[in-house]
Formats: sequence, structure tokens, C-alpha cells
Amino acid sequence: MVGCTLAVVALAVFGAGLWIRSRAPAVDDVGLQLAGDARAAHTLVGGRTADFRTALTADFVLIGTYTVSTVLAFWLSGRTIAVRMRHSSLIVYGIGAAVAACVCAVTEKLLLLHALSGADWAFAWAAGFATVKWLLLVVTVPVAAVLVAIVLKRAAFHGCAQRRYARERARHGTCVCGGRHGGDTTGSGPDVVAPWPVMAWGRRRWPGTARGDPPRSRAARWENGSRVPPGREQGGLGFCVSGGGIRSACVTLGALQVLRPQLRRARYLVSVSGGGYTAGALQLALAGAGQSRGEDRYRAGSGDVFMPGTPEEDHTRRHSKYVAEGTGQWLAAIGAVLRGLLASLGLLTATLLVVGLALSWGYHLVPLADPTRLPGFRGPALWAVFALLCCAAVFWFLWLVSLCLARQFLSGVLKKTFLTFVVAGLLLAVVVVVLPALEWATARLWTLHAPATAVSGGVVGLLTYVTVLAGTTWRRIESTEHAVQSARRTRLVRTMPVVGKYLLVWVVLLVVAVASLLILGGAIHVGRTWPAAVQIGLPVVLCAVALSLDQTWTSLHPFYRARLASAFAVRRKTDPDGEQLAVPYEFDEPTPLSCYGRRHPGFPQVVFAAAANLSGDDRTPPGRHAVSFTLSYDYVGGPDVGYARTDVLWNRTRPVIRKDLTVESAVAVSGAAFASAMGRQARAFQTLFAISNARLGTWLPNPGVLGALWDERADWGLPPMPGIRRLPYLLREVSGRYPLDDRMLLVTDGGHYENLGLVELLRHGVTTAVCVDASGGSGAFAPALGEAIALAREELGVEIRIAREDWQKLVPGSASPLTPQPNPPQPPQPNQPAQPAAPNPLAALDLRLSADAVAEGEIIYPRALVDERGRTLGTRGRLIVARATLTADMPYTLLAYAQANGAFPHDGTSDQWFDSRRFDAYQALGRWIGERVAKLLPTEGGTPRTGWRGAGSPAAEQQDPVHYGWTGGTLS
Repeated sequence: MVGCTLAVVALAVFGAGLWIRSRAPAVDDVGLQLAGDARAAHTLVGGRTADFRTALTADFVLIGTYTVSTVLAFWLSGRTIAVRMRHSSLIVYGIGAAVAACVCAVTEKLLLLHALSGADWAFAWAAGFATVKWLLLVVTVPVAAVLVAIVLKRAAFHGCAQRRYARERARHGTCVCGGRHGGDTTGSGPDVVAPWPVMAWGRRRWPGTARGDPPRSRAARWENGSRVPPGREQGGLGFCVSGGGIRSACVTLGALQVLRPQLRRARYLVSVSGGGYTAGALQLALAGAGQSRGEDRYRAGSGDVFMPGTPEEDHTRRHSKYVAEGTGQWLAAIGAVLRGLLASLGLLTATLLVVGLALSWGYHLVPLADPTRLPGFRGPALWAVFALLCCAAVFWFLWLVSLCLARQFLSGVLKKTFLTFVVAGLLLAVVVVVLPALEWATARLWTLHAPATAVSGGVVGLLTYVTVLAGTTWRRIESTEHAVQSARRTRLVRTMPVVGKYLLVWVVLLVVAVASLLILGGAIHVGRTWPAAVQIGLPVVLCAVALSLDQTWTSLHPFYRARLASAFAVRRKTDPDGEQLAVPYEFDEPTPLSCYGRRHPGFPQVVFAAAANLSGDDRTPPGRHAVSFTLSYDYVGGPDVGYARTDVLWNRTRPVIRKDLTVESAVAVSGAAFASAMGRQARAFQTLFAISNARLGTWLPNPGVLGALWDERADWGLPPMPGIRRLPYLLREVSGRYPLDDRMLLVTDGGHYENLGLVELLRHGVTTAVCVDASGGSGAFAPALGEAIALAREELGVEIRIAREDWQKLVPGSASPLTPQPNPPQPPQPNQPAQPAAPNPLAALDLRLSADAVAEGEIIYPRALVDERGRTLGTRGRLIVARATLTADMPYTLLAYAQANGAFPHDGTSDQWFDSRRFDAYQALGRWIGERVAKLLPTEGGTPRTGWRGAGSPAAEQQDPVHYGWTGGTLS
């Protein structure tokens, strides 16, 4: 109540100042402030000098009231609603700007009163101070008003949120779908598991809450990175299946069909992107009990679900071109991209028009630039910019001196002061130089009244649309490095498609930037001359759309999710007459993670691996900008952002966001390959996808902030969880800002963090890890495996050693040739030409063959593993990597397909249109490598079979340590 009272007091003080100022004579005091010279000032004043003196005197009251109210508003928000780390520093800057505006205003009034007494030189100085004052007022007063409104709103609705949380806690323990299930359902752990803290912005710790069991060893980073939600025990067998789109889905399907006995006794199945298509399909096919009527009409079990010949496998094969097949689906796909593009460009254009309209009226009411003389630069305003930059230079020099004197506190103060003057000078330059120059240039190049406006906008939209289609559907046929066709091409020719793609993206971004500047400049120039209906209706419509439209559901995410569900969300139904049918999920059937993603008897827990995108270096190292974010039936989140219980999160979020806490959405999010944030990927593509709305991924609640928000004693000043993802989230994607302490996180493809899921599997501490790698790449080494090994060492302290003779077997060209080399040509006989050697038809294929598709390695954990019974399992584990590659002992059908298709088995991930032949080929490849893995895995209760080189085996004891895998970060 104290906060509400102070907010009302701030409004009352400001209103009292306006009322007192309104009692003074009505004169053009703004024009006098910015006159700049004696002639213009005397022309404006005329014979009303006394009235101007009275008005200037009354302005002192107004200055005091708006300064007090603005400072009070910022101080109040700093004590109540400024919960994020950067808010506190912004509050300090806001108070400083309000005080600086007061000083400039008082100085300006005193100079004007002195100038009216005959000191003509004071008008120019007064205009300079007035320019700075108006800049500071425009920055601080609207922000203070918004802060007061936020304080009043949160105070009014805090009780409603707490009552809603209380009702949800009262019905705690019931399944979110209200059905009866077998196997594991919702857990009983804490609602939120806090992330490990870091020192972030302003040398503050985030999160500020204390944990009950912080790490005690010096390897705190590894212990923090190894944390998983409660209830997930260590030890046992685990599988991870890699990303790679439909290519990986087919390989994963074939491998898990062969490895079904081993999969049924596994503890975890971690999936990334395309591997998640198959993992999600298995999970949804098992979650088929008829809950609404209590009928068990769906008879698929963990032993036969999606096995060869089943109806559900046949359904997925028939829908392998899940993105679009046929004219109707192609038109729907193209229409979805066009709809998102129009929505995004429309919102951004409307935002620019509203900003331009506000600036148009601002320059009219407060003429910081002369609208009658374009570009309209005013001399005193330019001198004010110069003065601010000179002050910045002085403080910069003093800061350098303080560094030499080793005065830490003084250096910090001088650095902040120097940066403040730099920002103020640049901001003032934008207001008095850049924007007037943009208005002047636009008035001569293009105007919103021109008939070509619609054509210009259409050209920009069409060019963006074509580029988006090219960027999302460009089929990258990645030929093997040593193929004859690639060898005959020069490096320049091979890089031309990539260079052309990047060049096209940059051209489109440049065109969009120029068009945006023209729209803004045109709106500034003629905005206040638009019809009143347009000036009122445009901001109203923009506010209504921005407040009511969910930005995630205007992107391609819903379309992508629906298309994936059409192929992989299917169940087996047995009719009363015994017929078995594959029944797709209904479009409107919710598949909540806590229910449909539960662990079934005889089947591992499915963990969908995604990536949470973060900007800055508070949590992520340079170049990565993504951390692990997993979705499963018990918890969602990761060690860097915390975990939240899935069922509690479902109950405490609004219906729009709740749609992204389903199994179908988890599959789509884990496979959101192209998005506005893609970890280490090119920033140009990310910006294009954000502007064009051709983006995947979704915004999900940040578990790191939910602990304080869900507390029964939560402060009323805490911001509530958004009900929808409004326009600011789209603007964040365009600008690339993803703070780690924000209420929502942008979650995208798990490959933006790590594309195998191996690091996440090792985080769970399995003793035997089976990695199905269909991530693509045709070089000598498996790049995704190398990155995963390095990341596991960096984040978990887990070391993986692969013997040289093991990893060499995966290199293409390491296998014995399928046919002997042709005989050398015979020496020429007298009077007869030499006979050329007969060409080898399998020479190109021989260069693509690996000696084996499976390699083994040793896992060394930094700490001993402990199972659910408290038994110590040691620090050693076993890694089996099954890579989608060609070998000489493959079945004839696979070798024949590889001979006819040079890209197999590395078809580009952007190619998601698989026909039946490619689907069957990749599935057969998965079965083949699955058979090789099955020979190495021990039988139930047995010992490792031949080929295991782990700790304690004879092969390991005889291994030369110089040639034994990764040592100190180097591959021997």
C-alpha cells in the first residue's frame, strides 16, 4: 500500500505543477527557449515582455514539481519493481537524468530572464541548455509515467495471481489430463530447482536465492554443470540420438528397432532435433490409452511399438515428406511463410509509422530542428552536442590518468561518467542531426504520398519472401570430400552456392534497413498532416495488436509442429473385429508433457534436448550463446537456467503458453533448426528469420525466476509471468537480446548447443552410453562427436578417450576396396599402342567406405557415480558411437543405393522431403549400424563382448598410452 500511495503522490505533485503553470499567461515559451539569437527572440516576444517574465517565473514551480515527481517515480520503482539486475543501474541513470534536466532547466530560465533584461548573448546559451533539457525530459518523463502505471497495476493484480496459485496448489497431485495411467507420472520433487549462481551485471549475484547443497570442491563448475533434476538416478544404460532432420529420424528408427531389447532396459533416451522425431513418435504411440472412456483400445507396447511392419511405422513412411507433399500442402506451406512475413513486416512497419508520427509532432511542438529549413540544424543544438562530447573527452582523459594512479574507485566513477556523456552526446546528435537529416533526405527521395509507395513496399516484401524461401528450403547436397565429381571442381566453384546465399541474405537485410529508414523519415516529414482518423487509429490498432497477438503463434512454429504431428503423432488402434489401424492424433488433442511424456514400463525416460539462447557473457562463453534446456515429463530446464516441475508449470501458465508444454511441441522445439537465435550460427540468417517471421522455436518460462515468483510470500513488485508473448519478444529476436534473468527464454534446436545429445546423457551419469550419430558431415572426422567430447570436458569435467585404431575405422576411405585395383597397362608391343587400364567402376564408392560404423571409447567421470540405492559405481564408463557411414560389408541394397546417390548417407539437413526410397535406405542403414551395436552390448546380466577396450579389459591393459585417445585435450 505504501508503494501505491507514493505513486499517487507522484502523480498529484506533477498535476499540481501543471495546474500552477496553467495559471500563468499563455505565451510561446518553448519558442523563446529555442530562439537561439536576439533577433528571433525579440520578434517572438514583441511587446509582451512582462508576460514572458511571469511565465518564466511560473516555470520554476513546474520544474520543481516534475523533478520531484520523476525522481519519486524512479526511486519507487527501484524499491519495488526493479527486480532484474540491469534495472537498478537504469534507475540510477533515470534519477540522474531527472536531476540533470532540472539543472539545465533552471540555468536556461535564469539565462532567459537575464536576456530579457538586455543581455542578448544569453539567448544562444539558453537554447543550448534547453536542447539538452528537452532531450532529458523526453527520455525520463514518459518512462516515469510508465513506471507509475506498472506499480499501480502490479499492486492491483498481485492478489489475483496469489489466489490463482493457491487454487493450483490445492489441486496439486492430480494429473493434468485427469486420466489414469500406468508407469511413472508426475513427480514429487520441489517445484523449482534454482540454477547455479554467477556474478553478472553490476557485480551482482544471480540468482540471489541460496541453494541448500552448493558444491564444496574446487571443481564447482563441473559439479554445477552435472546437476540434473531430483529423481534421475545415475548408472545404467542410456541412449542418445542425434539431430539431422528426417535423415536422423530414419536412421534412429532403424537402429532402435534392432536395439529394442537393449532400449527396453535403458534408463534414458536423450533426443535432439531429428532424433526427437522418432523418440517423440515412440512416446506418443505408447501414450495411447483411451483415457476419456477408460478403454484400452491402443494395444502397442514397448516391445513392439514402431517395429517393422507395424501400422504406425507404415504411417510414418507414407508421410515422410511431412513438410509438404502435393499441390495443396505446398500452397499451405508457402502460405504459412507468406502469412508470417506479412504479419512481421506489418507490425514492424506500423511501429515505425507510430514512432515517426510521434517524432513529427515532437519536432512541431518542440522545434529542436527547424522544419522550415531542411535539414534544419540549429546552431545552439550543434554546440550542445559538441559540448557533451568535449566533456566526454575530458572525463576519458581523467579516467586514463586514474588508471595510471591505480585508483580503482575513482576509475570506476570516471569511466561511468565518461560513458554517460558519450551516450548523451550521441543520443542528442541523433535527435538534432541524424533524424532531421533523414527527414530531409526522405523528402527529396521518396514520400508516403507517392503512388509508388505500394509498389516499393511490395518489391521489398517479395524480395524478402523469396530470400526466406531460399534460406529455408535450399537443398544442400553435400558430396563426399573425395568424390570424383567434387574433385574435378575448383574450390571457388564449390563455394559459390554458399557465398551466393550469404550475399543474397545481406542484400535483403540492406534493402529492408533502407526501406525502414525511408518509412521512418517519411513519417517524420508528413506524419502530423495525416488525417485525424489515421493519426488516432494507427497507434490504437498497433497497441491492440501488440497486446493481444502472441508472436510465437504468428511464426512458423505452429505450422512446423502440426506438420511433424501429421507424420509422427500416431497410435495403433485395434478395432473390435481385430483389424489394426494407425490412427493419427487429433489436431485439438493436447499432449501435455507431464502426462503423455511419462515413463512407461519397459521403456526409458525420454528427454528432449533443446537449447536456451542467452546473450552476453554472463553465462555463456564467446561464440556459443546457448545453454542446455531439456523437456521431459518430470522437469523442464537445464543446469544453467534451473529446472521447473513440468506439471506445476503446466498448471501455472496461461493456455497460450501451455500449448508449448506438450510432447508435440517439445519435438518441434527440439528440432527448431532455423530460428532468430541459433547459438553459434551466422547472425545474418538469424536477423533475416526474425524480420521475416520465418522462425522456429518458442518462448518458454525461465525456471530461474520462477522460484521467487511462485513463493507464497512473493513480493507484489515481482513481474507476473506473461500470458502471451507480445510484440516486445519479436523486437528482442530482431535485436538479438536474450537476458539470462528475463521471465521468458527463447528455446530452439538442441543442435544449437550440442547436436548429439551426448553431453546431456553424460550429465545423467550413465555407465554405458550408446550414441547414434546421424548428424551428417562427410569429412575425415565426425565434427559433432569432436564438439561433444570437447563440450563434455568443458562443462562436466568428463573425459572421453577413443583409441586411435577405433576412431580411424570411422574415417571414409579406411576400408579395403570392394574390388582389387585394375592391373597396370601392359608395356607396348612393337608397332602397337599401349592399352589403357580398365577404369574401376567402384573407385568413387571405395573412397566413401569406412572400415567400421561403430567405435568404442572410455568415459572417465570426475567423481564416482552413485546409483539410486547409494551404491558407488566408480568413475569409469563405456561409450559406443554408431555413426551413419558406409562400410564394405553392408547389404547389397545399401551399397547399390550409395553407388547411385553420391550424397548418401549425408543428404543435407535442409532437405526434408524424403521419398520412399530414401526413407527405406536410411532406415536400413540404421538397422545395419544397430546390429553392429547389438553385438557389442552385453546381454542381460552378461559381460561386455569382444571389442570393448574399457578400463579393466585386456585390450585396455595392452594399449599403448601414447596412442590412447584424448589426453589433455589432444587427439592422439
